[in-house]
Amino acid sequence: MFQRDYMMRMIEQFTVTLAQVMFKRRNQNFVEAMELLTQAMKQLLGLNSKMVLALSVKDLIALLSTQGQFDAAKGLLLSDMLKAEGELLRDDDNEEQAWRCYAKALELLLEMRWMNEAAEAQEDVEERLDSLLAILQPVHMQPRLIKLLMDYYESTGRLAKAEDMLFFLLNRDAGHLEWLNAGLQMLERWQSKEIDELEQGGLSGPEVTESYELLQKMKQSVSEIDRM
Repeated sequence: MFQRDYMMRMIEQFTVTLAQVMFKRRNQNFVEAMELLTQAMKQLLGLNSKMVLALSVKDLIALLSTQGQFDAAKGLLLSDMLKAEGELLRDDDNEEQAWRCYAKALELLLEMRWMNEAAEAQEDVEERLDSLLAILQPVHMQPRLIKLLMDYYESTGRLAKAEDMLFFLLNRDAGHLEWLNAGLQMLERWQSKEIDELEQGGLSGPEVTESYELLQKMKQSVSEIDRM
């Protein structure tokens, strides 16, 4: 309960700043809005947006931790700041940088979802994930992020979406053994599921079998090319 109260206080404090950002955004004062976000990010991490985007999510998690303990409230706030910055950048016709902000926020939330320290924030994490996934498409994501999203969809029972992410990865690089092996392992897990569970996830038993056999053929082709 204490952790939850702390998170809500942190988020409420940033909500005031976010309201100011939104006001300036509506009035197309993009520079002033960005300055407010930059100040908020510096208060949270001591870094500006450019540095935040340059760091890996692993490094950001370390910066948001004290004595090895991750601060979930700060993680949620950082994802909110990155999303708000992405919205400002899109309004200012800088879509490439906007996608980077959205992708960083999404990756942070996907990593947080598996962390014990963020257990009390799961509802908040899921809400933010849904919001970002309504904006960000796989074409704007790096392969590692698509793989995280594939794992996320599988863990939430959205098997058809997980399969979509797998084939999006393979369409980018059909010869990537890491993705092929990950896909085969995932489909093997699904072959032991009940029919009802597969159907709830948007797939049928024959579809899973067909995808598994296709990946086996793809892997065999890659192995034969490597032996040449």
